[in-house]
Amino acid sequence: MAVMAILQEVDKCMRCNGCVIACKREWDMALPTSIEDVVPMRAVVKSNQRLAIKSQRRGDMGPFVRFTCWHCPNPPCAGSCPLGAIVKQANGAVSVDNTKCDPEACRTSSDPTRPRPCELACQRGGYPKVGVVYESTPTLVKMNKCTLCSGRAGSEEDILAVGGNPDTALPTRATSAEIAANPQRAHEPACVSSCPAKAMKWDTRENILQYLADHGYGPDMYAGNGSIFWASRKQQVAPPKADPFIEDHIAPMASSLLTSGRLIVPTLVVGGLAALSARRSRNEEAAAVTEEV
Repeated sequence: MAVMAILQEVDKCMRCNGCVIACKREWDMALPTSIEDVVPMRAVVKSNQRLAIKSQRRGDMGPFVRFTCWHCPNPPCAGSCPLGAIVKQANGAVSVDNTKCDPEACRTSSDPTRPRPCELACQRGGYPKVGVVYESTPTLVKMNKCTLCSGRAGSEEDILAVGGNPDTALPTRATSAEIAANPQRAHEPACVSSCPAKAMKWDTRENILQYLADHGYGPDMYAGNGSIFWASRKQQVAPPKADPFIEDHIAPMASSLLTSGRLIVPTLVVGGLAALSARRSRNEEAAAVTEEV
């Protein structure tokens, strides 16, 4: 079975959020009910969604980047799950078996906000999210993340396995020849098929890498690993993580500085940390003096 992947061509994305809504509808997740849910700087991946489209710079200026699970080649979240609910599939998807997932069983602390093993192990900013996921079961707490629409899209066997009808499954832009060569092209993930700007592409990982080479994306013009890639001819795209602090503060700063010189970034980061440390020391000294007085 071929390893599949999704490519987001960042320059084409207009942040219509069609992919976010399509994903929620496909997986029975509650749709946004408040403007707070779609404010750009707050559009981070939550327990009741699998992806978000968010500006990677301040002020909603773009580039608009897909935030989602990377589907790592060797996912640490799968290895850390004590219940074996997370599996790396042959088609590249890192899927979750919700019949096995039990967040209460793998709780490591009495603190309800303490991250579970899958969240702690994720090296991409904690994409696995534990909480209320599905609209039809508002009291059911599960882990949730992108699965490349495993069980809803992909091979015909995936559709049949969940009682679906391949004839009425998700639409696809693949030709009959492409489908014949790789049956998994027959059904695109909901996010890909719903994108009006055609900013996302669903194909084998091998074909995605070839597409990047054929369409002028040099090694410094795309990023990603596993089964998710991002590419841009206009911006240097920093691979997105799910941590809102990293994305809202560190990534925008690094993105702007990279355009003027890469060596300045580590210098400023180290200098900034040193300044914070010095400031903390001064505050502690001042507090000590105050106490003595």
